Amino acid sequence: MKSKPDKLMPSLYGGLLIATIWSVPGLNFLNCLCCAGVLLGGFLAVVLYQKDITSEMEPLSRDDCNNLGVYTGIIASVAGAIIQFIIQLAFGDIALDVMMKLAERLQVDFPSELYQMIEEAKQQGPNIIGSILAMFITIIPNTLFAFLGALIGWNVFKPKHTV
Repeated sequence: MKSKPDKLMPSLYGGLLIATIWSVPGLNFLNCLCCAGVLLGGFLAVVLYQKDITSEMEPLSRDDCNNLGVYTGIIASVAGAIIQFIIQLAFGDIALDVMMKLAERLQVDFPSELYQMIEEAKQQGPNIIGSILAMFITIIPNTLFAFLGALIGWNVFKPKHTV
């Protein structure tokens, strides 16, 4: 029996999808729907892995999907921090600008100290320490929801038992 395919590339593609959804302003709102973008990345990793399995190999197992979900979530957190840092370098803190415009539209009255802190943060630009901290904060939700997405993939692609 041939050995199973490598899990790195499917996890990488799923993780990059998650990182893109987390990092691109506007697209990141997809995660407001129960982390749908992260679930999708975990599911994509299973789909791509399943495509690499041939008939001479052992079928897809739950452990394969568990590992794919964990790898995908970790890759997503690292790649997401890098992508967000690059976007902030190129375009500034778009998310902060969107939040401030939304607060203005809703006529929320913040204390003047908060406005001053926001302006200082905008002038400082991207922060490598903040990006690393964001990576560690997102590892848990990314891994958890990518794992759940991979389990959904397991339920879709698991071998069917005939009676």
